[in-house]
Amino acid sequence: LRLMQSDDMTAEYEITKDDLIAFNLYHNRHSPTARRQYLRSWFYFPFIWLLICIGIWYLADKERGAPLQTFLDLLPLFSGVPLYLLFFPWGYRRKLRKIVDGMVSEGQNRGLFSRHHITLSPEGVTVITADGQVSTTWRAVERVAVADGRAFIYTSAMAAVIVPGRAFAGPTEFEDFVSTAREHHEKAVGPAN
Repeated sequence: LRLMQSDDMTAEYEITKDDLIAFNLYHNRHSPTARRQYLRSWFYFPFIWLLICIGIWYLADKERGAPLQTFLDLLPLFSGVPLYLLFFPWGYRRKLRKIVDGMVSEGQNRGLFSRHHITLSPEGVTVITADGQVSTTWRAVERVAVADGRAFIYTSAMAAVIVPGRAFAGPTEFEDFVSTAREHHEKAVGPAN
């Protein structure tokens, strides 16, 4: 943290693939659309699988007349449902990490992985890299979020300025930075709902 000329607060850092992955994981957990898709993926398949298992159980037991024994015989088939429910979140996060890693590797991304200089002022947030400068007023910022030691200053519903906590001398400076961003944002747009 390189503070402050008047009310400005600045920091310098470089973005890593881990920062991008952390942002995408955070965004997928907190975006209502992504969350609905995640829950659908998590529960639809096991629900259908369970219905198929029950159908097989019913049809197999019709001939046997021993529901408990038929269920025990089909238990390996039924056990797929809790196993899927248990391992899906881990697999989903792993797949998302691989997708982000692959997308990042597709280009050179010079501006993305170059040195970032961010300045918070009462007017907005400014990010300067070797490729240029982007300024966003606080009224255009959607929200300021924090997760996994990183701040995400959302400049749209799907994009954010990522500010890693390692850009600061310690956790207190990082918390001050986040607090300042939230104060400026709240003054510009009003309290969050």
